[in-house]
Amino acid sequence: MSWHDAGTFLAAYARARRVDRLTSTSRLEALQSRWLQQFLRQVTAESPFYRGLRQVPFGEWPVMTKSSWMAQFDTINTLGAPLAEVSRIALEAERTRDFRASWRGITVGLSTGTSGSRGIFLVSGRERAQWAGTLLAKLLRGGLASRERVAFVFRAGGPLYDTVGALRVTFRFFDQSRRWTDLCEEVRVFAPTVLVAPARTLRLLGETESRLRPKRVISVAEVLDDLDRAALERRFGVPIEQIYQATEGLLGISCEHGTIHLNEPFLLVEREWQDAAHSRFVPIVTDLWRRSQPVIRYRLNDVLRLRATPCPCGRAATALEAVDGRLDDVLWLRGTNGTDVPVFPDLLTRLIVRTVAPLEDFELAEHERGAWVIRLRPTVAGADARHLVDECTRLARSLGAEPPSIELEEMALVPASGKQRRVRGAPTCVS
Repeated sequence: MSWHDAGTFLAAYARARRVDRLTSTSRLEALQSRWLQQFLRQVTAESPFYRGLRQVPFGEWPVMTKSSWMAQFDTINTLGAPLAEVSRIALEAERTRDFRASWRGITVGLSTGTSGSRGIFLVSGRERAQWAGTLLAKLLRGGLASRERVAFVFRAGGPLYDTVGALRVTFRFFDQSRRWTDLCEEVRVFAPTVLVAPARTLRLLGETESRLRPKRVISVAEVLDDLDRAALERRFGVPIEQIYQATEGLLGISCEHGTIHLNEPFLLVEREWQDAAHSRFVPIVTDLWRRSQPVIRYRLNDVLRLRATPCPCGRAATALEAVDGRLDDVLWLRGTNGTDVPVFPDLLTRLIVRTVAPLEDFELAEHERGAWVIRLRPTVAGADARHLVDECTRLARSLGAEPPSIELEEMALVPASGKQRRVRGAPTCVS
């Protein structure tokens, strides 16, 4: 890390520590508004795509999806980076597993593509330092003097993580594509005090390496449901925390009470409500500090569930009950009144976890509207199978929908690579 980036890191760290504990919603919104105006002045001056929107009210700016964001890549980014050129760099890094390559000193990354399309992202050295400072301000409750050993087990690393590793905190990336036994041994020798990985990877690490004893365990990149949380807390003996992060940036992180708070005021999050009770929403995100490749009114494919009661920590930042999964994983049933009825993944996960015991793992796949296959490990039969089908029928009827047809199968063991999605909607069934 250069001296200039070190100064950026320290400033970002101090700023994040200062605003992390904001308890006044009005103060948070005022800061957000000021940062938004500063950000829009700069982006309309530097981004060809947004230059023509200078006089347009922000609420009328286009809502972007991954496909539209990538289609306008060359004109959205403020660096003049051509998509064809940076794509070659990103794909070569994936092939060689060497993530140090850059475009004119700019980090080039490739998203995992679980939505069906991959995305390219650009991050400058200044933005890497800002990300590191913000993350560590929220992650390290004892501050920079805590000397934690942080292990990130991911499918891809790169300069984003090396930025943190250059500090007093010992920070190491472990490549999930390596041979599994070698990876587990390397993590054991590192002996992390903080272990960060996707939920399924955490479970496999815990099952494979009995000597791991981290003080904190943090789930990232996948939905953490009740089944995984319970299994991980039994294995590691600590509450499981979460980091909510995507290609679009650091979106949220657990507080000391285990509640995920959105990364406000650094983000502006508009809500696209998914239910009449206004308890679930799809976030439309604007990152107020990312300028190389602006993320403005970017519609994520996640469904977030608001916390019904205030978090005891008192933070003004939006508190979530859970990240319920992808919008693609909302299932749809025919309503008894002729309209389609959504069935959210968390409802199905809780139903299966409370109905089936013992249960190691499961997945529910929708082949077509109203036709589900539930795979269980261990599988169930006889009265237990009928009970599960009956519970699904009761849920459907309570939602005002016609019950689905259900097939039960045994679930095979799955490898550690790839993101886990326990509930999967059929692409043609998205309403």
